Amino acid sequence: MIKVAILDDYQNVSHVFVDLKNLSGKYDFKIFSEPFLNEEDAVEKLIGFEALLIMRERTPITKNLINNLKDLKFII
Repeated sequence: MIKVAILDDYQNVSHVFVDLKNLSGKYDFKIFSEPFLNEEDAVEKLIGFEALLIMRERTPITKNLINNLKDLKFII
């Protein structure tokens, strides 16, 4: 199962755009509605995720963040 982090869904609308229920057998979704405190906090909370689905521009996707997420394969 692919672990997918949905970032910056502060309006809680990801379920409108992504059929989470239908995809739940193949993907393990975790929705992050609140912003991360800083880049360290983002790395700590996103370790182990294979995909980041970015909904807003709140979380900077830096080279450091990418380099620290060893399982990351997709940024959408």
